[in-house]
Amino acid sequence: MRLLLPFLDGKPMQRRIAWSIMGRSTRPPGRVPAGCGVPLDRTQTPSKTLGILAAIVAAFGLGALADAARGDARIEVRESSWSAGQTPVTVEALVRTWVRGPARRIENQLLGVVSDSAIQATRFVQIDRLDRDSSYFVRPAEAAYIPIAYAGSRAQNRDRAAHFRAAQQAETAPRDTLAPVRVAELGRTRVVAGRECRGYVLDLTFAYRDTALTAGTELVGVLSDTVWIAPAGSPADELTRFERELARTTAADSLFAAGNAVQLAQARGLGLVSVLQRALRDLPGSVLASHFVNLLRGLPRGLSGVERLPDGTAVVQRTVRETTLLDAAALPDSLFVPPPGYRRAERGARAGRGEKAPPPP
Repeated sequence: MRLLLPFLDGKPMQRRIAWSIMGRSTRPPGRVPAGCGVPLDRTQTPSKTLGILAAIVAAFGLGALADAARGDARIEVRESSWSAGQTPVTVEALVRTWVRGPARRIENQLLGVVSDSAIQATRFVQIDRLDRDSSYFVRPAEAAYIPIAYAGSRAQNRDRAAHFRAAQQAETAPRDTLAPVRVAELGRTRVVAGRECRGYVLDLTFAYRDTALTAGTELVGVLSDTVWIAPAGSPADELTRFERELARTTAADSLFAAGNAVQLAQARGLGLVSVLQRALRDLPGSVLASHFVNLLRGLPRGLSGVERLPDGTAVVQRTVRETTLLDAAALPDSLFVPPPGYRRAERGARAGRGEKAPPPP
């Protein structure tokens, strides 16, 4: 999963642009892209995040594959995310993923951190178990894990999909004014993790207005993703298969299918980037590398911490992903359960909502 990080210390206008366009997990003051709604208004709890992540992975690089599992798979991806700002922010991470049948484990570790304590504090582990209808968020620094049942995300996604359809039938849904995502094959291949991949570029162009600019000024934004896709037959098929099944289990696939582009762009936790990612569902195979950029044309010069292309287009965000390891090694059971001795931590509001606790892993 690509890193989608906020502008932490950019100028106010730059923060508004970045958060509004991408639909981040916290909303700073400011405007949003014309006709594209608002981003999230608070940081998400693990249960809400789970539904959002399931929806995003449902759209990211999911090609046509057989439903049956083929074996265990191990994938390592190096990610680099850069955000513009008064002090530009670059974050490097290593994401390790293991998949076996109905189980997946993801570890996300920041790179470039010097101390062992800092590495431990920033390490993230998530165990997804389709056979338990639950995910488990492991906190190594606290020797604890939090179980999250899929029932809540499933109900929420079905609810939102029904709302999309009802609005369309009542003709109260926003008009689908976004231009279709442009998908073009690059006409060349490159080798990623030992697999020959075909290149594609996907572009989503949109209009953006911000009150910090001169009244009536309109910017043109472009979300562009260059992806390298391995054909069916690599161990990455297992990850793609799992993500499809997770999308079905959480009803995220129904959510993506129900909404028009502007409805998805307005939806909390999705935003414009989900429209671009949805287009990837039609591409066959598995994405092994990608180069995503968030561009703005017409942004006034003189802003610090913003890269410029030769034509003056501003680059306000870049995320690069590259698979560095891909194999089909046999995996031990211990990867898909929290470590022995870890305590089970419940969310404080569970009892108040009358939620049924998920089964132990």
